[in-house]
Amino acid sequence: MTGVRMEPTAGISRVALPIGVNAVENVNMYVLADGDRATIVDCGAWRPDLPDGGLAAVEAGLEGAGYALRDVSRIVVTHAHIDHYGLAGYLMERTGAELLMHALTDLDCEKYRHPDTARARRRDTYADHGVSEAERVDLADHLTRWLPYLHTVVEASRRLRGGEELAIGGDRWETVHTPGHSLAHVCLWSPARRVLLSGDHLLPVITPPVTFERGFDADPLRSYLDSLRLVAERLPGLVLPGHGRPFGDAVGRIEAIIRTKVRRLEKIRRAIRDRPSSVTELADRLVAKAILAHQRQLAISETLAHIAYLRWSGLIERRTRPDGVYEWYSTSDAPLEVTAT
Repeated sequence: MTGVRMEPTAGISRVALPIGVNAVENVNMYVLADGDRATIVDCGAWRPDLPDGGLAAVEAGLEGAGYALRDVSRIVVTHAHIDHYGLAGYLMERTGAELLMHALTDLDCEKYRHPDTARARRRDTYADHGVSEAERVDLADHLTRWLPYLHTVVEASRRLRGGEELAIGGDRWETVHTPGHSLAHVCLWSPARRVLLSGDHLLPVITPPVTFERGFDADPLRSYLDSLRLVAERLPGLVLPGHGRPFGDAVGRIEAIIRTKVRRLEKIRRAIRDRPSSVTELADRLVAKAILAHQRQLAISETLAHIAYLRWSGLIERRTRPDGVYEWYSTSDAPLEVTAT
């Protein structure tokens, strides 16, 4: 259900926009008051099943916060995953608002413009790591299932790099580049309020997926852990996430996420030390076999991200089996070192 909820900090309203794709029920749009104008952070997906594309839910949320669509002057997208970005192009057409995203979202835009190339690259990755031909075609179509929820591919009108200050409603918000879940992910941080708009970097219940994709980040899990520490140093008092309800104790949540990631790293490393394995074999042994295609795709892609971390830590390496599949084997008995917050 769509609804606007005033959070325990003045001038910020949370709007839960319905999605309903690949188990993503809704996404949070935040309306930040800026005098007679409004800045929105994340904007949901285009809804091809609705005559207005989902715009009515956005308008209702703005109205609940005291604004109309015409008042939106700025859209900040934390990362260009379609559940956060799919409606951005349509909103820009309707409002004339500027769009702020990290410069590296250009890579996402290129993928959306050329989905056949992205699918072929993903199929090649799966083939190298032992996914059967029949299954890799289905898994590579994960992007295809999301594309109908993207209105138009639009690049940022202002490209962020992290460290910029945005003046919104008399407050100063710092952009913090937080790669991991997405190479181009940014959070917004208010030092005065001690409030973090976290997108999918920090979520209240689930551990955000960190996945590997060729052509993006060579070691996304390391990037994510480093980004978590960057946020922990700021000691946020309140986190406003991209999904779910706001929460406090950001440092405690970060520590819990790091523990989860480290446990998975150790489990994968032990499995490789016991028996050299392909990524698919590891995913099948260590992650419950998923029924839904998007879950299976996440299991393999997350395993790849953990493998990359171990490889660039000098603990494992790969060789090619006679059938052309990469097999991972242990190269060191040194302890796994992951710096805590």
